[in-house]
Amino acid sequence: MSRTRTRFHLPRLPRKSDARRATGYRGYRGSKPRLEWWGWLLFGGGLLALTWLIWTLCGTFPAVSDVFRSIARFSSLILGFFTGLLPIPVSELMIGGLVLGSLVWLILTLRRRDRQALLLGLCRLLWVGCAAVFLFVFLYGVHHTAPALASQMGLEVGRYSTAQLEAFVAQTVEQVNGLAAQMPRNEEGTCDFGRFRPMAKQVSAEYIRLANEYAVFDRPRAGLVKRSLFGGRIMSYVDLAGYYFPWAAESTVSSDVVDTHIPFNIAHETAHAIGIGPEAECNFAAWLACKDSQDLRFRYSGWLLAYIYSANALHASDYEAWHRQFDKLCPEAVHDLQVLNRSLARFENTKVNQLGSQANDALIKATGQAEGIRSYGRVVDLMLAYFSAENE
Repeated sequence: MSRTRTRFHLPRLPRKSDARRATGYRGYRGSKPRLEWWGWLLFGGGLLALTWLIWTLCGTFPAVSDVFRSIARFSSLILGFFTGLLPIPVSELMIGGLVLGSLVWLILTLRRRDRQALLLGLCRLLWVGCAAVFLFVFLYGVHHTAPALASQMGLEVGRYSTAQLEAFVAQTVEQVNGLAAQMPRNEEGTCDFGRFRPMAKQVSAEYIRLANEYAVFDRPRAGLVKRSLFGGRIMSYVDLAGYYFPWAAESTVSSDVVDTHIPFNIAHETAHAIGIGPEAECNFAAWLACKDSQDLRFRYSGWLLAYIYSANALHASDYEAWHRQFDKLCPEAVHDLQVLNRSLARFENTKVNQLGSQANDALIKATGQAEGIRSYGRVVDLMLAYFSAENE
């Protein structure tokens, strides 16, 4: 059988890829990268230098700090508007995607045994880390250079006697006892505060109320605080009840905390979202937002946390005084504290919990709070200053 069609081979015409190959264009697999590994390191170092410059200027010149904090609030407001369109935490998607993508890339690169690709990829990851540090400081870290919240509210924070501390603890006990019996509870007597989203909306309304009393809280705020979808148990293991994710301008509260703490934790993370940096100041803002709320759940959460922080301080100062006040607690409040301790005991003294606490401590110290995670307890000084000012 004869062939009726015979192909005639013409000369190959020049293609765009030939020019790209000649110029080193990274337009197809196997070509040279646009930027060598040392270039990524150079850009990363430049970002770190710029981060240090912004931090130094904001910490030295209040006027510069005001400008950068205004830019940070505006940028976070825009960013938070878009991330707030999703009902689930964008932060968990970003963290999960970054970790999973990095692992897949590392496995594939190691299988190919391409040392150059591995070096280049690691340098790119390092650059991403430098960019993350820059954005952290630019979008959130600059808020730690703001004047102290107490000075903005006209409060004088000083040293207080044990008697003054016990007097405040006595007030918290009175408030807690008056509210504990009115809390919604399940069959086991444990607080059950219901759905999360209505509470998040309520906290936003409480800050609007608080802004009418103190101008410092009259700041734009992004979307509502979200509840953790996948990371609640992980957050418990690393000793976190919530976090503010500046890269998405998003606040998230753990789904694995006792209900008595949920309103206070939402208010704490909301304080970060409106530009309050130090942890003690966020605790204080959360207490102010909760303590006079029309919603009894919020009032109970605020006063119960106030009791815990102040009673712990009293315990370290005068055990007998602490015991006198503890004996006055009603059975419902004691039960709620026992539920809290049982919840925390599940993860205490584990290696992961210790590492998580150390990481959180280092991050807080990096923002200029020398006491690290102990700075949360500094809220007692602010509450006592507020208590003293009210009783003058």
